[in-house]
Amino acid sequence: MTISKSTLLKGLLVLIGAGLLGATAACTSSSSGSTSASTSSSLPPTTSVSPTTSSMPPMTSSQPATTAPTSAPPTPTTSPSATSTAGAVTIALTAQNIAFDKSTITVPAGASVTINFNNKDSGVAHNFSLFNDASAAPPALFQGQVITGPATTTYTFKAPTKPGTYFFRCDIHPTIMTGSFVVQ
Repeated sequence: MTISKSTLLKGLLVLIGAGLLGATAACTSSSSGSTSASTSSSLPPTTSVSPTTSSMPPMTSSQPATTAPTSAPPTPTTSPSATSTAGAVTIALTAQNIAFDKSTITVPAGASVTINFNNKDSGVAHNFSLFNDASAAPPALFQGQVITGPATTTYTFKAPTKPGTYFFRCDIHPTIMTGSFVVQ
């Protein structure tokens, strides 16, 4: 009976995960130098393991034992108390026809934020500024340089560490070009 390499590997991983087959017991050497496979009584009676059916090297004690996943990996979540080490986020934001192409931007708390800002309005000045709320009361949390289109620039800043909904706008068009900056 021939067993495919993937079936053999799956069987070994199940045995290792169940503790029935140690990482160093996968292959053993006899005193004559020949290699034989270690089997367990928990294997189905029709299953045999032969060293010639696999080109995988024998496991050694320096190789960690692994188990096959039984379900999908967990979805990473952002901690509400995230710090400035939350990571980096890059956002493409375009100004065209006196409007931003995004009305909401969402980032992790404390993340390093890079906004690749593209002003496509010829002869028109725009920027990106971030405030605590829609009142846009000074001081701004971040105020980007004003550029006249067509032009691009890159803004880099740290997102607030406190989760919540903040306010962004173009300072040149503060009532038309606005949006929500959500920190999670």
